[in-house]
Amino acid sequence: MKTFFAILFLILFSAGLYTTTLRGIYGNNEEKILAKGYDYEASPFETSHERGPYAHVLALAQTGQYALTEAGGKFAHPDVGYHKGKFFSFFAPGIAYMILPFYKLGYPYNLSQVFSYAFISLVSIAALVFLFLIARQILKLPLWASLLAPLLFSFSSFAWSYSGTIYQHHVSVFLIFSAFYFAWRFKENSKASPLWALLVGINYGIAFMLDYPNAILFLPVGVYLFILSLKFVKEEARYKIEFRPSFIIAILGFAAITGLHFWHNTHYFGSPFRLSGGLIGIRELEARGLVGKTDSEVQAALHSEIKSKENVVGFFTEENLPRSFGILIGSTDRGIALYSPIMLLGVFGILFYFVKKKWNIEISILVALLGVNLFLYSSWGDPWGGWAFGPRYLIPATTVLSFFVASFLSQGKWLWVKRIIALPLIAYSSAVALLGVLTTNAVPPKVEALFLGGKWNFLYNWDLFKAGKSGSFAFNEYFHKYITLEQYGYSIYACVFVVFILILFVFPIFEKTNVGKVTNSESAQ
Repeated sequence: MKTFFAILFLILFSAGLYTTTLRGIYGNNEEKILAKGYDYEASPFETSHERGPYAHVLALAQTGQYALTEAGGKFAHPDVGYHKGKFFSFFAPGIAYMILPFYKLGYPYNLSQVFSYAFISLVSIAALVFLFLIARQILKLPLWASLLAPLLFSFSSFAWSYSGTIYQHHVSVFLIFSAFYFAWRFKENSKASPLWALLVGINYGIAFMLDYPNAILFLPVGVYLFILSLKFVKEEARYKIEFRPSFIIAILGFAAITGLHFWHNTHYFGSPFRLSGGLIGIRELEARGLVGKTDSEVQAALHSEIKSKENVVGFFTEENLPRSFGILIGSTDRGIALYSPIMLLGVFGILFYFVKKKWNIEISILVALLGVNLFLYSSWGDPWGGWAFGPRYLIPATTVLSFFVASFLSQGKWLWVKRIIALPLIAYSSAVALLGVLTTNAVPPKVEALFLGGKWNFLYNWDLFKAGKSGSFAFNEYFHKYITLEQYGYSIYACVFVVFILILFVFPIFEKTNVGKVTNSESAQ
């Protein structure tokens, strides 16, 4: 029963905060949107990362085709690719197909854009439930610490800024970590094992269609499921390895979704293995004066560029590791240490499991998810993520770190001292996160900001906040009539801060479950 009410609180609290910070504008206004009437700062379409997928949603709703109209291509500029006379955003197609039903649901109420963005918030809430279940049932943290982990991730990190707009990160977190939970349930070897395996495979396929790097980020979960499918049986003086056939169902689930993905690529790009991120870009057409030329002229002029673009793996190289790692961790424009220092306590949580010899396969997989995320995007040539708020590429890593922060604060010695130390870090991290989600994600990297003569981290957001510029639908449509943006932000911040104080200092007093143990009835829930 306690678990039920904890999940209910998590859903209601996160839904309330996500509603107050959801980005949006009233009205469908497709013509004005396609005319780039909303690409100013703090708007729902301030970056091409939002414009590109939404342009595909409009194309699917209006024409039934994924290919962009001419107006849609201009709206999604500059991250637009070209193939045989048609234009496509560089982003993977999964997010547009997922959002389409919500666009249609909101259309009769003149809220098609708001409903579209709200899809991300709904998935974010679902992800938090799975994070809670992982903390409670797999890591066996106390109830209060199991609540703390998802709340740290959602409201004390830069991930908050991407919970109410069209970015794939929160959907990726949901797919990866729900699959980790499904794989753990597969471990039980119950009658439902084929179902759990199928769900892992389906999640993997959807994750790849959602964002191409997910093919790598998801790998530790796939390896986990494969290891669990092996059984070592001792026969006299030797061991025999048995294979659980349920694993084949996971492969079939992945193959089914990937088959749809490959059909999409073949239909629109001419090859199942050609990805939208590998298309020739509109910028190259403009630079060569090829805009408006026939397809044959473009193919002839850019033959070598088109061939080189087909190898999207080339975007990652180990030569970038030192520089990109430093930018993601400690830089003044994107460093996690600057935006969410509370997450650095997760390192001590990992060390606790190692020193206390509590390491197991589940801890190994979580650390592997963290390591793969760090390594992959430290190999990326653009660790800044374009104009972005915080190191957005590290959102999956931040998810893992939130588990270990909660673990560090709930296990071992000096628990109250550790929580007192953690509180100001949480207060700072939540304040920075709130600045981002209320104002803008379009923060320039330092190198560009210096050229433009502006600021390059959350101080840029602070200026917008003081000026009353917000992307919040609730504030712009309703609350701005009664209070200023500062009052609105401080009210939200007060709610967040009070909840963290209660979880850190009050809930543990009433926690009857011993640290590291879960009752059978709660585990079943």
